[in-house]
Amino acid sequence: MGGASEHRYLKTLDADRVKAVARAARRAMKSPAKPVRKLILDGLQEADDYRAVLAFRKKRGRTYRRAEVK
Repeated sequence: MGGASEHRYLKTLDADRVKAVARAARRAMKSPAKPVRKLILDGLQEADDYRAVLAFRKKRGRTYRRAEVK
């Protein structure tokens, strides 16, 4: 695979997933840590977005029609 930092991310994955990450990294011509890092960052962003939507839904406010917004 790669250096020690890459193995740190991949230690907890089973062999099939490690191979899948390695294949995807080879296709993208990147180190295996990059797709794993991107997945983690995407997951964190999704969680932030989800919390923002929940907070928005808790606010009681007026809903505007599209014509009113224009």
